[in-house]
Order: sequence, then structure tokens, then C-alpha cells
Amino acid sequence: MNKLQKPELLAPGGNKEKCDIAFAYGADAVYCGVPVFGLRKYADNLNNDELSALCKGAKKQGKQVYITLNGYAHNEDLENLRPQLVDFDQMGISAAIISDIGVARLVKEHSNIPIHASTQASITNAYACQYWKDLGATRIILAREVSISDCVKIKKLCPIELEIFVHGAMCASYSGKCVISNYAAGRDSNRGGCIQSCRHNYELIDPISNTVTAKQHIMNAKDLMGIDQIPQIILAGIDSIKIEGRMKSNLYVANAVSIYRRAIDYCYDSLTQHSDINPLVLQQFKDELALVSNREFSSGGLDNRPFAESIHYDFGGYNKGVDYIGIIREIINNEQIIIDNKNSFSENDDLYYLSPSGKRIILKAQDIKDSMNHPISKTKPNTIVRLPYFKEASRFAILSRLNKTS
Repeated sequence: MNKLQKPELLAPGGNKEKCDIAFAYGADAVYCGVPVFGLRKYADNLNNDELSALCKGAKKQGKQVYITLNGYAHNEDLENLRPQLVDFDQMGISAAIISDIGVARLVKEHSNIPIHASTQASITNAYACQYWKDLGATRIILAREVSISDCVKIKKLCPIELEIFVHGAMCASYSGKCVISNYAAGRDSNRGGCIQSCRHNYELIDPISNTVTAKQHIMNAKDLMGIDQIPQIILAGIDSIKIEGRMKSNLYVANAVSIYRRAIDYCYDSLTQHSDINPLVLQQFKDELALVSNREFSSGGLDNRPFAESIHYDFGGYNKGVDYIGIIREIINNEQIIIDNKNSFSENDDLYYLSPSGKRIILKAQDIKDSMNHPISKTKPNTIVRLPYFKEASRFAILSRLNKTS
């Protein structure tokens, strides 16, 4: 048996701040986009200055930055891409995530950036892996329909780094190849314009009687959660596990990265020490993940092909135990903490605190003050507020309001 290794924990970076948060909470690498061609047209994305600063900071920490160039290119897309590749190379980008073989060729011609074949390329077998390897790819991000046991077989036939998704939103289409948005809204799903048509509630109409026979979320995939599969992933020798969510909140990024970091470390230590993995520990991880907004969870294709149990037919709204408030920006003389407040909260609300160290505590929202240090009983969204200092407080820590039903 080969020596076990921890898989890389790869986190979404919708903007520079989310990348910094991901690193602070334990990610080994982040993937992020730029305005040119990154499949998240409406994300904040990073400009060149931010990306350069991110790469410098990551290098100091021994961490990686991957750039997403995973849309399907038309001729007009390529003119702006060529000069960007030279810039990316000079910044020290760790790899480019690519689905288009034309883009892969350009990356090889205009840079020395390693190529990671995107999940959008729908790679499901060892021969396709070998094809991309021959093109120069150093890693394959497998289609989400590929199981962990399939990964083991692929590794034997085509030795190359493998990456899989373990958490986040799922697409009802095959590995993201959906064009409903193209026809329904004139927005190209595979060039960053998806309107998430699969999330809608559809009426099924009898074409003969023209009557509604059913009304259901027929394509609304549950979110992916792969906590239970972490031990198998480690044993399978999978090189990187990926969290979806470049357009999700700071809370989502911090919470998911923190939990998967702990889950990887716990399972790796248990396996290398030949001790049993306690299902209660894994359940605690799952409960903490479920606190943040979700569509319920399934294991997607990690164990086998996803079937009906992966679809949320009776979707009635997102499940969440906490509402994101904001991030701690500053700590003043161990007396006050400065919060970048995104959602309102009131005195005596229960606050859920999450820090980069993994510390989770519940606080009372008392002695709130505004930016001018005036006492207030309720905050306004998108303002700076002050709270009393507490010893666990740290920069990049996240505060949320605990829902009363939690």
C-alpha cells in the first residue's frame, strides 16, 4: 500500500477578500477568476493588481493560486486572452483551469503555466485523462459524475494528479453542460451567464387537455457534501478536493474551509494511526456545514451515479441556522472589535462566532455602538459597527446571527 497523503484543500475565491479568508481558515489553494473568461461573469473577480498581490502572499505561505479560464472560447474571446497569459505567467499563477483545447494550446504557447483540465471538459475515463495529459495537463479535475472508486481505476491506468468536488451547489446537467439559459434568457451558460434554470419550479402541462398535471422542482439538485467520503478519498490517493462557490458569502467560504480542513486532518490522523474514525465526529462536521444556507445535501456522484435522491423535488426554500452579519475588520486596544456589518441585528440577538482557529462560540449582541461610538439597539445593513472585545476575537473572524429555531 502506498503511503497516505493528505489531499490538497482547494477553496473558491470570488474576490481577493474571499481568497484571503480561505487561506486564513486552512485552504491549501484557491481558484479565482478575472474579468476575462472565468465562467463567473457576475462574480467580483480580481483585477491584475489584486491577483498579483494574492500570488505574492500565497507564495510566502506556501500556498497555490489557480486561475479559471474554463469557458468555451469563441474567436473573439481569444484576442484579450493572449496578453493576459503573459501577465499571469509573470505573477506566478500556480495553474490555469481549462476546458477548451484551443485555450490549452494558447496557454502552452504564451506561458509556462501548468494546465489543469477543468470539470467542464467532462473527463470520465482514463483514456480522456491520457489525452489531456498528452496535451500537457498536469492535473485532471474529473467530471462530477465520477465516483471515488472510478478515481482509483483511473489512477492505475493514467498516473496523473486527480481533483474532485466534495462540496457545494450541483448542476442537474452532465458536468455543467447546460444550455437552458442560452435559450430561455439569451445568456450563455458555458461562458459565465447561467441563470440557474434548473432551480425553478416547473408546471407539467398535458399537451392534449392543456391542463397542469404537476408542479415540481424537477431538476433542482441538492447540494453536495462529501464529509463521509473523506476517508475513502484519502485511501484512494486523490490529490485535491474542491469546494464550489465563487459567488457564495464570506461565511460560506470560512465555514466550509474550516470544516473540511478539520475533517481532512482528523481522518488522515486516524487512518495513519490505524484508529477508528468516529462517526459522531463526522456528524458534528456535517451539522456545522448544515448551519449555512443550503438546499439539503446528497453525496452526488461520489459513491455512485446520482439518482432521484439527489434532486430536491419539493424545494420550499433554503435551510439555514445562521444569517451572515459580517467580518471582524479590526481590534482596538483589546476593548472593541470593528465589524463590517452586512445585515442588521439587535441587542440580545444570539451571535454565532467563527474564527480562523476553528473556534466556534455563541455570544449575546450587547453594547452595540455605531461607527461614531454612539450606543445603538439595532444595526443597519452595510455599516461599520463596534462590539465589546472578547478574548477569542481575531481578524478575519466571522459573525452571524443565530436563528431562533436553531
